[in-house]
Amino acid sequence: MRPDAKKRTGLRTPVSCAVYYSDGQFHASGVTANLTQSGGCLRGTHPVAVGMTLTLLVIPPTQNALLIKRATVRWTKAERFGFELDAQDLSTGRELDLVAFDQAHIPLSLMTH
Repeated sequence: MRPDAKKRTGLRTPVSCAVYYSDGQFHASGVTANLTQSGGCLRGTHPVAVGMTLTLLVIPPTQNALLIKRATVRWTKAERFGFELDAQDLSTGRELDLVAFDQAHIPLSLMTH
């Protein structure tokens, strides 16, 4: 592990939500891969760099959209990147937990046999 790398905190829940993200200079879209109370991972249409500060609009299928005013890019790999929430924004972290919880309980198939 790199000396400057931070260990992941919290259980990563697989979640697929539409996301719009921006740094004020560009506007892009993507899809979340997972979310936690402190951040998450998404696949986007515009490259980002470690340390960038983004605004995210997360659009879960079962709830109202969630605006994240300050998320910091912590790692990048191709079109994927990880973000961390501002430690001061505890309410957003709780809302992300609710999105992850709701997604975890949506059935994968509605077909009946």
